[in-house]
Amino acid sequence: MTDAENNLYVADWGNDRIQKFTADGTFITKWGSHGNGQFIRPSGLSMDAEGCLYVSEFDNNRIQKFSDNGTFLDTWGTTGSADGELQARAPLC
Repeated sequence: MTDAENNLYVADWGNDRIQKFTADGTFITKWGSHGNGQFIRPSGLSMDAEGCLYVSEFDNNRIQKFSDNGTFLDTWGTTGSADGELQARAPLC
């Protein structure tokens, strides 16, 4: 995932963190481990027009929202299959 300045955000699944790099690959920052504002197997990234980063987590069945520098803003989702609940599935490939 890239932002408006072409910085690259990487969901580092094995290390339970997000890493941010410049377009030429220079490391900028990282954040994450466990708990709110932290991760267990981050797997998907999306960014809105204001530059907020949304991270889905394979093992926590939730979405978390962060500023572009990693400040935790919000979280939602719980484990389950009802409306508003999320259930992780194994990757197809």
